[in-house]
Formats: sequence, C-alpha cells, structure tokens
Amino acid sequence: MKTIEKSADFQSHIWDATSNDPLKIEELLREELTESQGIHEEICHHLLRAGGKRVRPLLVYHCGLLFGPETEDLKRTAVAAELIHMASLVHDDIIDGSDFRHNQPTAHLIWGNQRGVLAGDYLFAKAFGILAANKSTQPLRLMVGAIQNMCRGEINQDREQFSSMIGIEAYYDRIANKTAALIEASCMAGAVVAGANPLQIEAIGRFGLNLGLAFQIIDDILDLCGDEQKMGKPKYTDLIKGNLTLPVILLREQPQYKEWLREVFQEKTITNSILVEIETAAKDGGITERAFAIGVSHLDQARTVLQNFCDNQARKFLEGLTYMLQARAN
Repeated sequence: MKTIEKSADFQSHIWDATSNDPLKIEELLREELTESQGIHEEICHHLLRAGGKRVRPLLVYHCGLLFGPETEDLKRTAVAAELIHMASLVHDDIIDGSDFRHNQPTAHLIWGNQRGVLAGDYLFAKAFGILAANKSTQPLRLMVGAIQNMCRGEINQDREQFSSMIGIEAYYDRIANKTAALIEASCMAGAVVAGANPLQIEAIGRFGLNLGLAFQIIDDILDLCGDEQKMGKPKYTDLIKGNLTLPVILLREQPQYKEWLREVFQEKTITNSILVEIETAAKDGGITERAFAIGVSHLDQARTVLQNFCDNQARKFLEGLTYMLQARAN
C-alpha cells in the first residue's frame, strides 16, 4: 500500500475521496468567520489559509449521512467540530511554543500569546453558538465533554513528562483524552443530528474512539521514525519534551533498554545522538512494527463497527479513511 506520510498527501486523498464535501465545509467555515472583525478577522483568515485535513468535520458529516440525509444542522455541526479543533491547535501551539503548523507561522508567532489565546477562545465561543442553535442539545454536550477530556489529557501529559515509569495504560488514557475524544464526539454528534438511535450512536462512537487511538499511535510512530521532509515537520518532538509514546514504552519493556531509558529520561535533556539511538533501537528491534500492529488493530476494530451499518457512500468514505490512515505509516 502506498505510504502517505506527508500531511498534504493525506489531505489530498481525503479530498479526492469526498468530491465536493470539503468544499462545502470550507465555504461554511468562511461564512462563519466572516463575521469576525479587526484582529480576530485577520487571525481567523490566517488559520483558514493555513488549511488542514478537516478530518473531524468530515467525520461529523459522513457519520450523519450513514443514518440520514444532508441537513443544515448536520453541516453546521461539522463546522463547529472544526472550529473546536482549530481553537485547540491555537492553544496547543502556545503551550508547546510551536512556531509553525502546516508550514505556516502560528498565530501566536505573528500576533503574540495574548491575542493567540483570545483567538482560540473566540473560536470555541463560535462553535458553542452554532451547537446551541441545534435542535438537540446532545451535540453540544458531546463536544463540551470532549473539550474537558482534551484538557485532562494535556494536563496529564504535562504532569507525566520525563517520567520513565509511564506504562501503556497511562499512555492510552492520555491519547484517548487528548486526541480520540474529539474524534469520537464528532462521529457521535453527526449520528445524533441525523436521528440515529442510541445503539447506533454508541456504536459509531466506538468507531470514532478506535480511529482516534490509531490516529495518535501512528502519529507517534512517525514522530520517532518518520521522514521529516515528507511529514513537513520535525521528528522527535515528543521525546525532546519528555513525552513517552507507545514505541518508546514498548522499547523500555526490553531488558537491555530499561535502565538506559530510565537514565536518559532522568537527565531531562536528550541529545541528538541519543534520539537517533532510540530510533535505531526501535527500528532494529521490531518495536515500530509492533506499535504499528497495535494501531492497525484499532483500525480493524473501527472497520468491524462499520459492518453493522448500511453499505452506502458514507460508509465507503469512513472505511476508506481507515485505510488511508493505515497507509500513512505503512
């Protein structure tokens, strides 16, 4: 299967698979943000120009189409999911001190931290306004719950930095909150708006959770072993910050590396030579393959959930997305 490491390549695969759907969402995003004025307008337009894969709104949209027709509520809920994601990225970039995203300067680099924080808050508020106008309050409650979990995941990650004792259970708790929560909520919100029954909503939530877990696991593999040019971003960001990811946790389980990694993380400063050593050990010891197999197992679980639903175009897109994600690190 063709490798899709580069963000732009992954995005083009999604856009090709969905025809005009991303264009609808992009236009609705622009409409929603044209009401912004002054510096907020500048920042919002900068974020739109920076682009993105728009995975979360497309999940809302296609999970909705699994169970019902396209409606204005469905499209607007999809936009709200992307606004929440955009807001979280603006705040993440400030927390992480990241100067570039999608090969574009981050908002706080151009306008400063204060305006960056306020821009993120503004995007959250816009999303809540859209969701509050929905016929059902459940999508709003789902998204609020996801944001709470995202914050919990970030706080836990900060607390656990450079802790060599973090295990797989703590890792899963972190990525379920930090990454998978919003993907799960996006899938469920689309189903709710489309009128799915409670069992269907719960099932599509399992699809989203497993997709989100796989998404983060594969991202963590690429952060350790990916091609920087293809990815469009530097490697080793998690290791440098002291965040133990699945490949490193699996490597630590090997007796010959356990004490060495404990000492490395105890120092709290990881040199370039050690970063390369960790990558080489993970590759040569079959650790990256093990981590990838775990990620694929979650994609298999996600695909199994979809077998319970009508075999329509929406299901084909969702199934295709799982294979695109798998090919990203294959």
